[in-house]
Amino acid sequence: MVRDMIVYELQLAGFEVLEAGSAEDALALLPNIDRIDLLFTDIRLPGMDGWRLAENIRGRHAQVPVIYASGYADRVEPLPHSKFLQKPYMPSQVLQAAANLGIKLPDAPTN
Repeated sequence: MVRDMIVYELQLAGFEVLEAGSAEDALALLPNIDRIDLLFTDIRLPGMDGWRLAENIRGRHAQVPVIYASGYADRVEPLPHSKFLQKPYMPSQVLQAAANLGIKLPDAPTN
């Protein structure tokens, strides 16, 4: 439910969003992706955790900024070029964290 809300809000803000239910599902998307502008991940995921997911993605896309989120963080010191959001958070905090990482917010689509 939280993922659905964040995906929706990021899409409303004009982002193209790819979503995955697990780190393994996210990694399976990589062969089809040329560029990643931002990784947003929960730390506690089924299987591989968000820390390892980010390490794997940064192995292929070295400069990708990361926003980590968790309500149960074991470690809250984010890696370089990343931010940490403690749950609960508002979608506006996700957008602000992206902006703080240098992500230019796209123009929201007009209907």
